[in-house]
Parts: sequence; C-alpha cells; structure tokens
Amino acid sequence: MSLAETPESTATKHVYIKTHGCQMNISDSEKVLGMLAAEGYRLTDDEAEADLLIANTCSIREKAEDKLFSLLGVWKERKRDNPDVQIAVMGCVAQQEKDKIRARVPSVDVVVGTHNFHELPELLEEARVKGPITRIGNLKAPIPDDMPTVREGKYHAWVPIIYGCSYFCTYCIVPYTRGPYQSRKPDAIEKEVRELIAEGFKEFTLLGQTVDRYGMELAGDEKTTLAALLRRLSAIPGVERIRFITSHPLDMTEELVKTVAELPNVMEYFHFPIQAGSDKVLAEMKRLYTVAQYMEKVELIRKHIPDAVISGDLIVGFPGETEEEFLETLAVVEAVEFDSNNTASYSIRQWTPAGKRDDQLSEDVKADRLQRLNDKVAEVSYRRNRRLVGTIQEVLVEGPSSKNPEVFQGRTRGNKICYFPGDASLEGQIVKVEVTEARPFTLRGEIVKSIVPLQMA
Repeated sequence: MSLAETPESTATKHVYIKTHGCQMNISDSEKVLGMLAAEGYRLTDDEAEADLLIANTCSIREKAEDKLFSLLGVWKERKRDNPDVQIAVMGCVAQQEKDKIRARVPSVDVVVGTHNFHELPELLEEARVKGPITRIGNLKAPIPDDMPTVREGKYHAWVPIIYGCSYFCTYCIVPYTRGPYQSRKPDAIEKEVRELIAEGFKEFTLLGQTVDRYGMELAGDEKTTLAALLRRLSAIPGVERIRFITSHPLDMTEELVKTVAELPNVMEYFHFPIQAGSDKVLAEMKRLYTVAQYMEKVELIRKHIPDAVISGDLIVGFPGETEEEFLETLAVVEAVEFDSNNTASYSIRQWTPAGKRDDQLSEDVKADRLQRLNDKVAEVSYRRNRRLVGTIQEVLVEGPSSKNPEVFQGRTRGNKICYFPGDASLEGQIVKVEVTEARPFTLRGEIVKSIVPLQMA
C-alpha cells in the first residue's frame, strides 16, 4: 500500500516531501515515507494541509542549496502561522551544512544525515518534547536493510545495491556526504526483489554512485561482482527487466558487458559518464582515465551489443577549462553518439580540491558553454532517435501522460520514454510499439497488434 492510499480512518497526519537530486535520494525518500506510514502519516501533494514538511536535499550543485533555503523560507512562515507543523531536512545538504541550516532557519525541527535518516520518525517525536534536533551519523556506519518502503511507481522500483563512493573526484561532494563504498549483501537484495515481485513490480533499477564497483569490497566468500548479481537476480521468476546506474569507466568490465548481452531480462542500457572530453581536464578532475581509455570501453559495449543505448553526464566550465578543451567535449558527444546526457556547468563545492582553485571561470562563460553543449546533446540525441522511426520497440506501460489521459507512456528497453494512444487496461503490460515519430528526447508511436520482430531502443 502506498502512503497516498492509506485509509483516512487510520491516517491521522499528512506529510509533504520535496526530493531533490539523484535516484538514491528518491530511494531514501521512499524509505522515509514507508516508516512514516507505519506512524499514521498519509502522503499529500498539498503543502498547506501537511503536518510534516520534509526536504530531502542534494548538494551536487550550488543551486540545489539555494533552492533548499528558498523552500525553507516559505515553510518557516507556515510554521509561524501553525507552530504544530514540523519541518525536517535530510540528505546530502543536511549531512554537509547542518550548522548553516540551523543558523539560517532555526525553526527546522530535525536535521538528519544520510546514514541515519532511518531515525527520523523517533527524532520527530523527540523534537516535539525537547525542541530542535540535529543528528548526523558516522558515514561508515551500516545502513539498515529492513526499512519499510513506499514506492514511487507501481511497476518500476529503485533498488540500492551499493552506497557511497571512494574515488574523490576533485569536483564531487559525494564521498564527503555519503561516505565510502558499502555494498549490500546479495541475500538482502534478492529478498527485496522477491518481495517486490509479489507486490506486482516488474522492472528494477539497481542503484549506486559507482554501481559497477558492487561487491568488490565485501570480505571473504561474500566478495562478488555486479555481473554475478545480475545473473542471480535475472533467474528469479517474475523479474522482467533489470537496469543498473551509474557506471564508472574504470570499473566497466568485459564480463559485465557480456552478462548484459547474454541475459534477456537485463536491459541493453548503460549510464556511462565521461564528464569531459579533454584529457587535461579529466586528469584535473581525477577521473583516472583518458578519453582513449573511455572510448575503448564504449567500443567494448558496441562490440557485444551493437545497438546498446548509452547515456552520460557532462560538466562544462571546470576551473581552467579553455575553449579548445570545451570543443573536445563537443567532439566526444559526436564520437560516442550518446543517446542522452545529463549536463551541468561546474559549481564550487565546499571541501573539494577544485573548489579551492583560483582559476574559476566566469558565470557568463559557463552559461554559454552549457547552452552550446545542450544544443549538441539534443542534436545527437535527435539523430539517434530518428533512426528508430519505423522500428518495433518493447515498452513497459507506466500509465497515462500528465497532459492527455488518452495518451499513455512507458519506457523502451533502452530507457527511452515513448508515448502512444492507449487505455488503462495496458498499465503494467509490456507491449510492442511501432515508432512513428522521433523527438530529441522522446518517441511517439502506435501499439502493434500482430507479432513482429522486436528491435532494441
């Protein structure tokens, strides 16, 4: 049962949660909502009726912090009008900026870190008696495996398999806010997936900041690999689709690629960030590979899975980046032929080596380069999608689109969003769709009634 479906007779309080950032934050929010459901809370999308307001924060970019404090400015007014309303801040900004949050918005009831957010329900009760509480846990502490969870969707589930990161890229805050690698035990992951299948879930995305590091730091007989976990999970009856994100180029192995190629219910999709197209910039980012080494991994993927869908992440405006080095990034987008990319201009992050450099670029330069990069990404993505017009794709139907109830949407094997005419009877089914129109980041099509060969996208 979801929080939104909790009967009014048993739900005595309402919670509104605003989640920023990555899929790991989405997963953490799902767990928090699951714990709160057990305490009698019901989810609401209306801040005005909420008894509890939660901000689950991200500190990857500076603007995310600005958005948090803007949000808290609105919420503190709500609390001024109704002192019984509680406010909680969790996630990476809470872990990193607990003192700043307390100083700027003293009316926040609970500030809780990334490794002890499971304490939130009891901290809220404690705050009612003792006043505002800040609880930031040890980043090496284990994260419980048995938290109740309310899922965002009905058919797709996020399943964290490894927490944290130990690479310490010079621009990245993740090791400081989520700690070092911490893989979940395979038995716990399998148990979660089996329980989700019993609830009707069909597609599972395995999560990790560097997901292909999974299992490597486990000791003794428990030491394993992502490839081994994929084989184990794919054999479970009812698992129709598996994906994994995010991969680091250093940890992508031929065994993993071959495993994806061999297992029919593991999707031919790789989120495989390069971050920059210049060897000099990559070295200063401490990415620990060159463009040529990255391209070797891309060629490995294309060798075993010619039609694999590859997405990535790119940063422009890294300190000291020249125009020529930026143009190298544009060239890499063309060379890889990414299906999509998450793009961002560099922003200074506290504690990171890159943030201490004195050769920061101007905001105007960064904005210009980001716009040019986005134009190139859209151009290449559109070209990739146009090749799919006339092909038949396998789509898991998620439900109606937000704009037209007669148009339904779902994702292809390659994680592309596809829209098509349909009705509610299709929800949760995997259907064949002929692509009739391509857009830069989406597809449109018609459901195919007869049996035809499927093509991947």
